[in-house]
This record gives sequence, C-alpha cells and structure tokens, in this order.
Amino acid sequence: MISRALQVLAGELVTAAGLPQMMKLSPLTGRGFENTIAVITFADKSKAVLRAFTEPREPETARAAFLAQHDLPAPALLAASEHASLMEFAEGATLGDHIEEGTDTERVWQLVGAAYARVHAVTFPGGLAGEDLGPSRFVLTSRDPAAELHTVVEESVRGLRRLAPDLIPLLGELHLAIDAAAPSLRGARSALGHGDINMWNVLVSADRATLIDWDFPRVGDPAKEVALLHKHASLYNGTGLPPAFFAGYGTSQEPNTTLHRVVQTLGWATSDDFVEFDNDPHLPEDLKQRAKNWLPKLIAYVSEMPAHLERLRELTPR
Repeated sequence: MISRALQVLAGELVTAAGLPQMMKLSPLTGRGFENTIAVITFADKSKAVLRAFTEPREPETARAAFLAQHDLPAPALLAASEHASLMEFAEGATLGDHIEEGTDTERVWQLVGAAYARVHAVTFPGGLAGEDLGPSRFVLTSRDPAAELHTVVEESVRGLRRLAPDLIPLLGELHLAIDAAAPSLRGARSALGHGDINMWNVLVSADRATLIDWDFPRVGDPAKEVALLHKHASLYNGTGLPPAFFAGYGTSQEPNTTLHRVVQTLGWATSDDFVEFDNDPHLPEDLKQRAKNWLPKLIAYVSEMPAHLERLRELTPR
C-alpha cells in the first residue's frame, strides 16, 4: 500500500520537474533497498523513479549535474529535495538478474565494461583518492595505495587465525608482492568510481548499461573498482568477470587488478562484516542467507593464495 506521505512527496517532485500528470505509483521491493523506491507512471505512459530517503539528506543536485556534465551512464536527476529524488527511468534488467537467469551474454558484459570505462575516464590529479564524496563536494587527499594494502593484510591476521590459520605464513609473500607492485600502484590513474559495487546497481538494456544509486562515489585507482566488481561477480557466477567485460572496458590494468582483488577479498573475508550482517535486525532474512553463502566462497578464494602469489609474480615487472 502506498502511504499518503509518499504520494504527497511524489506529487511535489513531479510538479517541480514539470512532468505530466501522475497516474500510478508502484513500489519496488526486495534486493535490500535501504530507501523506499517506487516507479511513477505518467499520463503519457512515460516513467520516472522516486527514491524516498529514510532520513533527510542534502539534495544530490550538484552531484547529478557533475555526472551529467561528464555524460556518465547514470539516470538523469529530474527533481530533488532533502527527502527524496526523482530520477529518470532506466530501461533494462539488473546485472544480478541477468546472471541468475543465465542471460548474461557476452553482449551484456561488454556493455557493462563499456559503462565502467566511461566512469573511469573521469580523472583527477594523480596520487589523490577519497571516499568522502558528498552530494556537493569531493574531498581528496594524498594516499599511498601500497601502504593501504599492507595495512589490510596486517589487519587480516586476526580473522585468519579463526578461518584459515594455515595461510598466515603466506602473508609475508603477499607483502613482498605488494612491494614489487608498488610502482604500478603508485603510478595508477586517480579516477572516478561508482563506489557501490553491487550486481543490482547495474541495469542492462539491449544497447547500454546504466549504473544506478550513486550515493557513494569515490576517487582512486580504477583497478580497485574493477577488482571489487570481479570479486562480487564471482559470488554470483563462480568465475567473476568474463573476457567480454574487459573487451568492453578496454584494459585489464595488471598487476593492480589482481593484487587489489586478492587483498580486498582477504580483507573482507576476515572482517567482522558477516557477523554484523547476521545480527542486523533490519536486514531481510534472504539477504542474511545470501551473505552466509558468500563467506565460504570468499574463504575458498583466499585459500588459493599460492596460486594467486604465482600469478602476481608473473604479472609484476622485475
């Protein structure tokens, strides 16, 4: 049932955007939405998407203007307030649905790769990175990516003692791999990233892929975002990004991509996230079960550390 408050909110934004008469407001459920999402159908049969927030926030007007200025694969912002945003309706099925239904063809992955390439083409001065990218400002600082990866490895020891203690002796070799790749890591481009790596945040139609939910953009090595996408895709299809993704994306960015994937998977598998997921009273049971299914897959990938180290030796210039 649509609440009166949501109807009023939708009406205000539709009026502000100068759109046709609203005929239907249909909520979307599932996929762990943190906000209330609804599709609006207008008198002329066109559609828009309403995102109503659980807490008031700064309108995303400036960030949306930045995305539009760079012609990025993101839905256009039609109207915004501190309570909600009205977005362009993007056609297509989510990448997660494509994977689960077996329709993730080479064409689908090429379009996804091309979409991420467009995002990562937006660059900033080298050596800068940041996650504090709000609706109206980007805060970037100088970072040492090699030092950050060393820290992730060091912080994984506590979790490895519990999950896979036999891998702890191999961490020394992983530190050496980071040192060997340090020039490549420090010389990487600083690029815009979508930031919320999720198979449900990519919509794919016949001719394009659109990235939705731009609440957490960031700046850094684009290979890190590709690695995180590689990791997340593997949790759904068992293999990660296929060659068709890189055909659309244009480069593999090695050894950075493999190194980020190994270290970030190690960090996530040994973190407290999965305990927090299980104890989160607001997380739907199906998503809790999905997270429980992910952890063994992450541990299995980390357990292949000797093979990962060998691949890194092959990829890293001597």
